[in-house]
Amino acid sequence: MLTEDMRLLLTIILIAVISLIGSRVTFWNRQLPIGFKNILLTGTEYILIGIVLGGMGLGIFDKDTLDKTEPFLLFGLCWIGFLFGLQFEVRFLQKLPSHYFVMTSILAGVTFLIIFFPLYFLFYYFVFFEGGVSFIAAATLGSAGSCTAQSALAIVNRNYRIPNKRLLELMRYITSVDGLFGLVFFTLALCILPEGKMVFNILKSVQWLFISMGIGIIPAVVLITLSKAKFTQQEYTLFLISTIMFCGGLAHIFNHSPLVAGLIAGIIVANFCPYRLQALQSVLSAEKTIYITLLLLVGASWQFQFDWSLLIAGVYFLLRVSGKVFGIMVATKIFQPNYEVPKSLGLGLISEGGLAIAIIVTSKLLHPATINSLITVIILSIFVNEIIAPKLILIQFKNVKKNLYLNQ
Repeated sequence: MLTEDMRLLLTIILIAVISLIGSRVTFWNRQLPIGFKNILLTGTEYILIGIVLGGMGLGIFDKDTLDKTEPFLLFGLCWIGFLFGLQFEVRFLQKLPSHYFVMTSILAGVTFLIIFFPLYFLFYYFVFFEGGVSFIAAATLGSAGSCTAQSALAIVNRNYRIPNKRLLELMRYITSVDGLFGLVFFTLALCILPEGKMVFNILKSVQWLFISMGIGIIPAVVLITLSKAKFTQQEYTLFLISTIMFCGGLAHIFNHSPLVAGLIAGIIVANFCPYRLQALQSVLSAEKTIYITLLLLVGASWQFQFDWSLLIAGVYFLLRVSGKVFGIMVATKIFQPNYEVPKSLGLGLISEGGLAIAIIVTSKLLHPATINSLITVIILSIFVNEIIAPKLILIQFKNVKKNLYLNQ
């Protein structure tokens, strides 16, 4: 019989071993169906491993042990937010076509609204969540749904020669940037109802916003200050790890989002630190290990039940697809590109991924009352989306005049 301390030690060892091995395994050159290859590329299988090790499986990762691994979640979420923020250097973004940014904002906004309002209605009138909980749950899924993963497009681009480079460029831009809007929507929802109660208080919202900004800015300033000294690459990596731990710890102390705090810190570093490229390289090198750890913990914490969550998952999937299709139609209607864009292009943007899971896990930390239902929704959605996303992307390129060629 394992004691609590032994179980925690075993959990940490298993997470470390699986994450390190998984981060070095690649399936690019395996002869697998493209949908299944996308599942493996996104690391979705580690959710299944987490389920096997969790309460629905072997029970190694039990509830008490998972509660003690919360620091891993805080660090991982802050790391993901920081990585995402590092990619938003204003000088670089200004070089990209401005209408791409506006089109992406329209797509993300339409998708969020189409998901948010029906789900708020379902949560409030059928699931009987309180008003504030219904608002946060619907906003969380709306924010997650507005994000698009890049993995499916990367697999298609690697396996096929795509003559329509401009359409490919548009899809790449959308999948790279729309996550920012998902984080903005999620941040606004937390800011509007910082206590999760359906009572809007402008003073509390402003206070929440300033605290969140401070939690992100202070660690970023510390890192920028440390960067002025002479250092080796190993020392700079240690600076980064310490900064992200500090940022996540501050978010936990003030009961704020580590994901949002990391995003703010990353944006500050990207635009004001002279060593932002070294920071991006160091953070990217550990991205897959951090992501696998997050997936393992999400899978282990899932408690599947045959209840209304299945209905919500189905409705969420349909709403998200509708939002993507209608959103891209509105965006291309306002900004008409001088090249052919399929009317169904939104179907090629349904791949979900790590940022969506990070948003759900952040909601778990701040509003645990909704978490099991939201985990059920996002896990089922991700498995379905990642399987069918590559095929739907191929259909979009086949719908334009230029042909698609299989790479040999």
